[in-house]
Amino acid sequence: MVKSVEHLHQITFVTGNQSSDMDSVVSAIAYSYFTHCRDASKQVILPFVNIPEADLSLRRDIQYALNNIGIQSKDLIFADDLKKLPADLRMQLILVDHNKLEGENETIMENQFHADVVAIIDHHKDEGLYLNASPRILKTVGSCSTLVLTHFMDTIKERSLDLQTGKFLVSAILLDTSNLKDTYKTKAEDIDVIAQFENQVAGLNKDVLKIENKTLHKQKRSTEGFSFMDILRKDYKEYVCGKFRAGISSVGGSLADLTERFGKKEIESATKKLRDERQLDVMIIMNSYNDAAKNHCRQISMVGKPGAPLATSLVSSVTKPLQLESQLTTLAEDIQSFEQVNVAASRKQVAPLVTEFLSGL
Repeated sequence: MVKSVEHLHQITFVTGNQSSDMDSVVSAIAYSYFTHCRDASKQVILPFVNIPEADLSLRRDIQYALNNIGIQSKDLIFADDLKKLPADLRMQLILVDHNKLEGENETIMENQFHADVVAIIDHHKDEGLYLNASPRILKTVGSCSTLVLTHFMDTIKERSLDLQTGKFLVSAILLDTSNLKDTYKTKAEDIDVIAQFENQVAGLNKDVLKIENKTLHKQKRSTEGFSFMDILRKDYKEYVCGKFRAGISSVGGSLADLTERFGKKEIESATKKLRDERQLDVMIIMNSYNDAAKNHCRQISMVGKPGAPLATSLVSSVTKPLQLESQLTTLAEDIQSFEQVNVAASRKQVAPLVTEFLSGL
């Protein structure tokens, strides 16, 4: 795909956040496609997948969904492709599933290509930036793709969508809200979009959605053949606050289960290797899993630079809001691990606590 844009002098990318999960990828593709449907005469607007192409293989749910609608990796633009773009390319960015430039790739876009943020659709906390962006839609819903699809609903209703396309477009909503069963995350807007797609797309009904939701979650959980470094990279985000850099990996499974699978040595080695490769001041692992009684549980681990007290200070700062209890001794002494009693706090809630702490140093 990148060869088809090398001759352009200006381009607009729709980019999801730096973890490039299903919500980011679906939102970016949907925004790009329906903008073209609405007005094909507009300048080129392409989805940008905010990870290296090789990392797509770690996201089996996304690969499954893309394969179902005939999209291959060669049809998309990835982070690797930035270095292949003309240096004088004028770039505009549409942010979906985040509302602040973040991570290494968007830093390159901002510094090398002087990219301007021209539009935002997101369901995270409003960072108060790019106030002239249009549209600028920020609302707390289960899935960012809910907001994207709502924004384009008039255009969507004018088109005939086949079953596979319909399933792809709602796939992130299914994953993020557990097929609308997660009462904490699911909002009225999520329910409304699913209902409108059920009415419009032939064959898309509650039974089909139930099966698709089960398949998507199975694909997302699939890590057969992965190393622990792959596990860490699968859902990783990075945050820069002044001179400090933090990384957070969201991981499925308890520390005990992962230690049994990979061994203590590999977990410790991979965690510290990623910390060092990314030059992090603190590396954080967030474990999410269900216990034997099907209760949702969380654990959190932190490791800082050798000899630096930063991680210990961060633990003290977040202990109360995250309700950290029962320090675990699963890993090495310098990797501090805890049970996180506040299971409602996912990375979406933890990251602001971390960045607020680092910004105050």
